[in-house]
Amino acid sequence: MKKPFLVFPACFLGGLLCLGGCVNQNQINAMQARLAQQEQQIQQLNSQLSGVQPAQADTWAQVQSLRQEMGAVRGQIDDFNNATAPAGGLAGLAQRVARHDEALRSLQTQFALDLQLDQPVAGGMGNGYSQSMPGQPMPGQTPGASGGIPQQTGVPSAAPTGSPAAGQSVAAAPQQTQQGQKDTATALYDAGIASFNARKYQDAFNAFRDFTDTYPKHRLVSNAWFWRGESNFQLNNFPAAALDYEQVISKYPSSGKAASAYLKQGMSFIKTNKKDAAKFRLDELVKKFPKSPEAARAKQLLTTL
Repeated sequence: MKKPFLVFPACFLGGLLCLGGCVNQNQINAMQARLAQQEQQIQQLNSQLSGVQPAQADTWAQVQSLRQEMGAVRGQIDDFNNATAPAGGLAGLAQRVARHDEALRSLQTQFALDLQLDQPVAGGMGNGYSQSMPGQPMPGQTPGASGGIPQQTGVPSAAPTGSPAAGQSVAAAPQQTQQGQKDTATALYDAGIASFNARKYQDAFNAFRDFTDTYPKHRLVSNAWFWRGESNFQLNNFPAAALDYEQVISKYPSSGKAASAYLKQGMSFIKTNKKDAAKFRLDELVKKFPKSPEAARAKQLLTTL
């Protein structure tokens, strides 16, 4: 009578054991699946890191190289600043270059050279300066003994006006008038030089023509005749320029502009296809001023005639 009661507990216990075994196996399978997924993700991350690490290393190398280059550039800038300090830095260097350019342009004009100053230069530095060098005419300048370097003559000032002060002699009036005339002549000459420097050659010619017509005995008249010729030369009025240079050659043979007048008259003759006259004048220049720069240029021109 007691056997059925014994069989039921045994069956219940066996079912629990089977159910517990099934649950544990499902959890194990789920955990294994998650583990496999995580291992796959880890492999993907490793694959990505294997591609990122070389790129990071290359970027780091580039950064270090840029730092070295920046250090080298800073050193070059410091060296440049130290080198240009005596010339007033970059601005002073630009002014010096501009003055040299003006000097070269003056030589190019006076000796009919083709220096190709307007050709672009690699790494050239633009400038907004307009300076002058020795050899380039400036307002109120006269040539020195060699005729190549102008010297300052002074700045015109207004003539005194009004009545003489107490204790001042009235006889000073004629001297003041003479000074006023001198200043007027110098101002006219300066105006011509300023126009020539500004490449306003017609205005320059007008000023020098008025000067030579009005002040034929002025100490600057030989210079005025030369610059009058230069203005005509730049205006392509070569016959008129030759006549202006002739004034310097024939009337002022000891002028500082004489050698230049010989040369430019010869060049004017070349421009008008008067080669015999050009050869005669250039030969004369070489004989009279054998050591001058004008004579050296004349020798070059003679080889082309």
